[in-house]
Amino acid sequence: MTRSRRVLLHVDDGRRVPVEPEEVFLLEAVGDQTEVRTRGRRRLRDLRSLGEVLALFPEEVLVQVHRSYAINVDRVTEVRRRPSGRDWELKMEPPVNRVLPVGRTRVEALWAAYGEG
Repeated sequence: MTRSRRVLLHVDDGRRVPVEPEEVFLLEAVGDQTEVRTRGRRRLRDLRSLGEVLALFPEEVLVQVHRSYAINVDRVTEVRRRPSGRDWELKMEPPVNRVLPVGRTRVEALWAAYGEG
């Protein structure tokens, strides 16, 4: 039997919703649950933690950039220094349009996802 590339989310109304990994823009920890943002306006809330949900996705699609965020590197429009000049942040593509911090311990993983060392 062949395994689907789609990831099955366990949403808070008892349903299971399959999503294509490439369609996910970001995962955000919300307490002990995970908000999943896709191109659509609808936000999906998975009942599992960020770490549990992130483990379901292929490593080449999503990378954890902060304790509260994992992002699809193909959905980032810009990576820049924060106003302090010390840390980094990134901007997501529309319709998400969020600016997210990059944790100091996660910068190397972000660079590696883009093939930089």
